Formats: sequence, C-alpha cells, structure tokens
Amino acid sequence: MEEYQAAKEELKRTVDIVELISQFVQLKRGGQNHMGLCPFHSEKDPSFTVSQTKQMFHCFGCKKGGDVFAFWMEYHKVSFPEAMRDLAEKYNITLPQKQMTSLEKEKMTLKTRIFKINEAAATYFHHILTKTNDGKPGREYLAKRSIPKEVISEFRLGYAPEKWDGLIKFLKQKKLDMDTAEKAGLIIPNKKGDYYDRFRGRVIFPIDDLRQQIVGFGGRVLDDSLPKYLNTPETPVFHKGELLFGLHAALQAIRESGRVVIVEGYTDALALNMHEFKEVVATLGTALTDNHIRALKGYAKEAVVVFDPDSAGKTAAMKSLSAFLNEGLASKVMILPEGDDPDSFVNKHGLDGFVRLLRQSVPMFDFFLDMKLSQGGDQIEGKVRALEDILPILSQLKNEALRSYYIRHLAEKLNITESAVVIELKKWGTTPSYKSHVQGSREARSNSSVRNQDDQYFMNLLIHHPQIIDRLMNQDLKVILSDPMIKEIFDTMITIYHTEGEISPAGILEKLEKDPVRERFREAMMTPPIFSNDMVEQAVNGLESKVHKIKMAESSIRARQQGDLERANKILEQKRTRENQVL
Repeated sequence: MEEYQAAKEELKRTVDIVELISQFVQLKRGGQNHMGLCPFHSEKDPSFTVSQTKQMFHCFGCKKGGDVFAFWMEYHKVSFPEAMRDLAEKYNITLPQKQMTSLEKEKMTLKTRIFKINEAAATYFHHILTKTNDGKPGREYLAKRSIPKEVISEFRLGYAPEKWDGLIKFLKQKKLDMDTAEKAGLIIPNKKGDYYDRFRGRVIFPIDDLRQQIVGFGGRVLDDSLPKYLNTPETPVFHKGELLFGLHAALQAIRESGRVVIVEGYTDALALNMHEFKEVVATLGTALTDNHIRALKGYAKEAVVVFDPDSAGKTAAMKSLSAFLNEGLASKVMILPEGDDPDSFVNKHGLDGFVRLLRQSVPMFDFFLDMKLSQGGDQIEGKVRALEDILPILSQLKNEALRSYYIRHLAEKLNITESAVVIELKKWGTTPSYKSHVQGSREARSNSSVRNQDDQYFMNLLIHHPQIIDRLMNQDLKVILSDPMIKEIFDTMITIYHTEGEISPAGILEKLEKDPVRERFREAMMTPPIFSNDMVEQAVNGLESKVHKIKMAESSIRARQQGDLERANKILEQKRTRENQVL
C-alpha cells in the first residue's frame, strides 16, 4: 500500500495538471490560474479553472473538480485504478500491484479483454482486406473511392468477408474467449447456443479512442443495401454518442488550425486525409450529440459541418444547432453541389477546390433561417412558419445574452420587431425544462448570496495564508461561522491539528468525506486571495475580536440568568476595555 501511495505521489509530482488538461481543453491564463470552457457541462462563459500551483481543477458551474486523477477519470470515463495505470504509462512511471476490490478487478479485466479482442479482430479484418482473395470486394470498393494503400495502412482498414464464422474461427485459433467477443459486440449468439459474426460483407473501419485503443468498429456495405453503416453496439468501452471517427489522428491538426471539419461518412474523412487535409472527423452514422461538440470545443474554436446536400443531410445538420449554440462553439455549414459528397467532391476538384468552398461556409444559424425562409417563401405565412421552427431552438439556449443576440438577429432576418419574437418565445418559456433551468439558476444565485462574509474571510485566510493556521486553531471560530459546510471543514481541521500537528489545504481536502463539502472547499482553494500580506494581521484581529465579543456576550447572559449581576457587569467592563484597545 505504501509503494502504491508513493507511485501516486510521484505521478502528482511529475504530471503538470495545466499541461495535461491543455491537451483536452483550451486554456487561457487569467491571473494566477488558467481558465477554459468546462468539458463536463454546457457553458458560454468559462468557469473551468485550473491551478498550476495547487495542481487542481475546479468548475464553478457544475462543481466538478479535483487533481489529475479526478480529471482523467471524469474525462475518459474510467475508474481510479485505470486512471493510475493510464497516467503511469503516459509518464513512464512504474506502478506496483495494488489489491483491488473484486468489482474493480472484474470491470478492469473485462475492458482489458475487450481491447485485446478488438485488436485481434482489427488484425483479422486488415489481413483479409490486404492479403487474401476474400478481401477482393473490399479492395475494389476502396480503389473506386481512390483510398490509397498508405491510408488503408494508417487507419488499419479491413474487410469482413461474406462468412458467418470467419472471425469466430480466427478468434478460436487465437484461443480467445467467445463470451468476451460477444461482450465486445463482434459476434452474436444464435438460437442453437452458438455464435455468428456480426460484420459480414462490409468494409471495416476501426474506431480508436484518444488513447489510440480500438474501442469498436464501423462497417459499410458495398452496395445500396441497408443498413448502410453498422456499428459496434454499446459496450463497456464503446459509446457511439461520445466517439468521432479519426479524432485521435486529427487532434494535432485541429489544435493548430483552430478548426474542425465534421463529415458524415468514414470515406469522406479518409478522402480528405488522402489530400493532406487533416483537421477532419466523421460521425459514426449518427447525429452530432452534446458530448461530441463538448469534446471538440476543447480543441477547436470553430466547427464546419459538411453533410450531403440532400434534405436528410440538411436536417441532420440542423438538429445540432442548439447544441452548438449552448456549447459556445462557433458553427458553420459548408454547402456541397447537388449530387456530391466530400469524398467525390475532393476527388473531382482537389484540395484547392474543397478549401475554396470551405471558405464560403455560412454560420449555421443563418443557414437554418435561410433554408426555412426559402421553404416558406417571402409571404407572412412563410415567415411565421420559420419563426415557429426556430423558437424551440432559442428556448433551449441557457445563456441569456446569447438568446438576446439571436432574438435581435432573428427579428432583423424576418423583418419583424424584437418584441414580437419575445412574446412568442415566452410561450415556449412555460415548458418544464425552461422553467426548471431558470429556477435552478435563481436558487444557485440565492444560495451564493447568503454565505456569511466571515465564512469567506476564514476560508480565504486559511488557504492563502497558512502561516496563521496555528493562530486560527486557538480560536473558537465556530461561533462566527454560519455555513454548515464551513463548520464541517473547521471540525476536520481541528481533528487534523490535534492528531497530526500540522495542516495544509491539500491535507484538509483529502480528509473531507462528503462531495458537497469537498466542492465547497475546492472552490475556496481556487478563489484569489482577498487580503494582501500586510492586511492579514488586521483580518485575523477582526475575526478574533468578533469571537471575543460573542463569547463575552454569552458569558454575560449566563451570569445574568444565574443572578450574578456583579460578574455580568465585570464581563461587560472587560468587553468595553478590549473594544477601546482595538480602537
């Protein structure tokens, strides 16, 4: 256990939390800390704060926070042992064996097995495509799409032959477990108690996570049969609504350009890669989700959505508008000529042609409005229909300033008054989701405003001026603290002080057991100092004086209740003397 703790501490010393989180979130320095948009909830204004000195992050919006391990666990959806293992591998630190609970061991073992079996399956599919006669249909399809061998190799493309048990036989030869293969979504049980291959007669696209582990596969048919795309089902490592094809390979290019281009199909992304256009990702045959956009805004300042120009493609693009607006990621739409997709267009017109069209991309909100107006015509009825279509999206916006901006923009586009838009929008504002959001915001502001000033002073002094901790411990500060969570923090401090003799903010945080209390303390840790060094003495004197006044008043009351007027008057005189000394 001591060896494991030592490895944990070594990782904490080695990993720079700002450097680590910057790989996933765009951070800007603000005073002593770094700020960015939170990757864990929707927000327009940055409340996600990272402290390099404290090696800690905290979001003042959703309250998530902690150290490097907490970030890795939350961002990658892994357990603490998995986070330890991942970070140890990433920073070349030897990790001793730790006794895990049976449940932790079971989950970790299953994920490890799935990654292993996915790797084996990728090897099988790739071999079939590149080395066998069974892979000829796949090779011909990719050749028709002008996908070269270099791209096939880089992305480890494969082919699943028209066989019911091709992969099963391969996995059995490798002595791999069929139950794990089923849990990985590679094979399906039949009524006879046996299995058959899920992917058959399809070009296979391995899907990597950001750690470049194969989490699943996408399979595309070679003809017009349905379904066009078949993905791995939900598994312990594959969550379709959180993954984007090619993101692991596009990451550096997206960071450098500040832009991500989102296409619909795997071959669209590969065709652009082939033409040396790298900042491109593809959805897995599904609509863009909040999780997709939240992940992308950590790397990009702008997203350009390129979908097929048919009505289904346009509809798919429009479904993501409210998510883009709420996440605060600027979004545009690139409109392709009729009959083209990104794959065919770039192969016909080259990269220069694609980039020229890319520069003509229009903001998604304007595209949506123009599309609705073109459908309804310039008559009043068409404008009303366009307004009715856009109001549900505006009602979902959580940022008041952003909503106000788009109300004005919408009014200008439709040539109507802003007040008319507001009146119609208020009808949508009666929906439960909108009302609960507004009510929640008001409650949060109310809770924040009732915090006692002495609570804030005490916490701020404790964190930013630890040299006065001994002095604070000798005062009965609980008599001036009003926040129950602050009182719990103070009790924890007292316990640590009497058992260990010294206190540090990090030590206090480690001992706090309840999540809300930890969040409250972490929030205080990320708040800038209130007092300069030459004001600390005065601030501590102020707290001590308040404690003394309350204690003297309580003693006086008790003396009067006991009928001891002489003692009560003596206490009152002592109180006056102290007040004069302070003055």
